[in-house]
Amino acid sequence: MSNLNSIPLTSSELGYLWTGYSINEMSKWYLSVFREQSSDEEIKNVYSFAIQNTSEMLLTRKEILTNDRFPIPVGFSNTDIDESSPPLFSNRFMLYYLHTAAQLGLEFHSRSVALATREDVRKYNKSCLTSAIQLNERVVDLLLNKGTYWRTPPLPTPSEPEDIQRTSYLNGWFGVTRPMNSMEMGNLYSILNLLIMMETLFMGFAQTSNHEEITELFHEGVKVVKKQYNVLAELLKEEHLPIPPTYSAEITDTKKRVFSDRIMVSHMAGLFGSLVSQYGFSLGSVMKHDLLATYTLQIGKAGVFSEKVTKVLIEREWLEKVPGAISRKL
Repeated sequence: MSNLNSIPLTSSELGYLWTGYSINEMSKWYLSVFREQSSDEEIKNVYSFAIQNTSEMLLTRKEILTNDRFPIPVGFSNTDIDESSPPLFSNRFMLYYLHTAAQLGLEFHSRSVALATREDVRKYNKSCLTSAIQLNERVVDLLLNKGTYWRTPPLPTPSEPEDIQRTSYLNGWFGVTRPMNSMEMGNLYSILNLLIMMETLFMGFAQTSNHEEITELFHEGVKVVKKQYNVLAELLKEEHLPIPPTYSAEITDTKKRVFSDRIMVSHMAGLFGSLVSQYGFSLGSVMKHDLLATYTLQIGKAGVFSEKVTKVLIEREWLEKVPGAISRKL
């Protein structure tokens, strides 16, 4: 390919490059603060690795977007953080937060690889995915070494392959119902893990915001997340499966500002978007009627609150516009 710049970015490539830049740009501020607030050298080191990866991703994203004459998202600045603030969360939660972030990064980058066409973008997205894999490996190893990794339950090994023989396999409301299969369980646990992280993070945000309206928004977000956690946990209880522990006790008592309202509300909006995506992905493997109905209902509830958060960002002019199609209406 002689001249990459003569080939314009596709909408798919642009969307993931631009959105990825916004995510990385916001992430670096959280990573920097949590690295400084951690008192564990091993956790600090893995955060340093994450910051290095994020910085490298930002440089190349900026280069590609600039070469194609797209404006770079403004993002945030030093005024949006206070690294000198006392720790808001425990070391244990900060490692859990990074693990969840690494998992979300894996999903984002694998999707960007699948949708890329231009040679330089494919190469770049592949390098981002490789970095995300490396980060996830380091975080998982550290969690295992510290004995804080919560494993999903093992399942009995079947003696032989078995076909589905009855349509009752799909039942969930009436008649004989079956237990969840391993795919349904795996995706359910992934959603729960994200909800657990969101609950703790929003409780910490609410504790350090100085504006009543924003504090109330975080409290409402906690309620939405808790309700969804309880609904999904009940599905596990019904099948006598273990429920992952929450991290709400991992918040310190500090009320001093750590992050600005803008960067906290922006993070909240992004996480609710990730939650809806998690539900949507999980729907593809669901075969039980009751599980399908539960996910569909929770998507609607998460979507309603996500819209409320987005309106707050728009009203305060805190939300940058993603590049999109030109309106052709007269």
